[in-house]
Amino acid sequence: MIKRLCSALTLTLLAGILLSAIPPTWAQNAEKRAPEQTTKTEKSVTYSPTDFPQAQGVVELRPAPGTRITLKVTDTSRAVYEAIGKQARISVIFDPEYMPHSISVDLEGVSLQDALKIVAFQSRTFWRPVTSTAIFVATDTASKRREFEPQVVKTFYLPNISSNTDLQDVVNSLRTIVEVQRVTMNPANKSIVVRATPEQMALVEKIIDDLGKSRKATASGYHLEIKVNEFNDEKKVNSRTYTLLLEPHEVGKLRTISRVHGNDVGKNIDCQVRSETERTVELRMTVEVLDLAPVEPGAAADSAHEAVPQQFRMETSVTLELGKPTIVSSFGDPSNKRTFQIEATAVRAKERD
Repeated sequence: MIKRLCSALTLTLLAGILLSAIPPTWAQNAEKRAPEQTTKTEKSVTYSPTDFPQAQGVVELRPAPGTRITLKVTDTSRAVYEAIGKQARISVIFDPEYMPHSISVDLEGVSLQDALKIVAFQSRTFWRPVTSTAIFVATDTASKRREFEPQVVKTFYLPNISSNTDLQDVVNSLRTIVEVQRVTMNPANKSIVVRATPEQMALVEKIIDDLGKSRKATASGYHLEIKVNEFNDEKKVNSRTYTLLLEPHEVGKLRTISRVHGNDVGKNIDCQVRSETERTVELRMTVEVLDLAPVEPGAAADSAHEAVPQQFRMETSVTLELGKPTIVSSFGDPSNKRTFQIEATAVRAKERD
């Protein structure tokens, strides 16, 4: 008899050792397969979503076919979520730190998505699917969303961005408007990398798309027509027209210098688009006129080679109304009555073409 007792004790000890060695996840799965639990909706579970089986890729919630939620009750938000889950045959998992409070709902044949939206709004919670038949619920705070909401990473290329400053402006706008903090810019290839929730990413995509359309509308360049009128004693004696093709934020240059009697004669024109709107463009313009002083009346005909070179220079910032000729500046030599007048007209290149 003593031998039988020893054998029984030995078997009991071995069984205890084996059961203690079983992994907790295996034990949980065994409990779920127990006969007394006929459906997943009979009990709600409370633990972190990191402990729950995670589906790969985008998770789509799939309630029972033809699910329509009808529920009129005043109860805790937890109980309401559980009642909806029971009708839709889905499990409801709660954040361990979630504190439910009383809410009232009156739902009549609504979809599962609409029912969950209403309860989430009233209870100030958010939910997300963790499998096709289970959702996770937590208090709707920024920290909880960062902790539990799925994150999406996307790279956006911005070829129309012309400078690192503009790229930084885009990053700052996304951080301010969308409240996305994980934004990294790569000036080398004019791109940004954004890490955000799916809802935030949808807004990021819209903002960047609108930005691209806006810049595309104004990034096709401008045809700038510059007319240099020369006056002598208020009488126009000469007029030359020059055309520049300008790209936004880049400096367009025009050089018409030639050698006359050993001196440089002509025009140097530099122009840059500083800003633009739907109907105007702001330009930074420099015009330099290199010329020879007029020969005094009665001077010898062969004295041209002794002509005195002159240089006139004008720098200004001006806002032009598109398609409208505008007098930009006038300048000249105060020692005589010779003056130059600069007139400019800007049109978008695509409109002219």
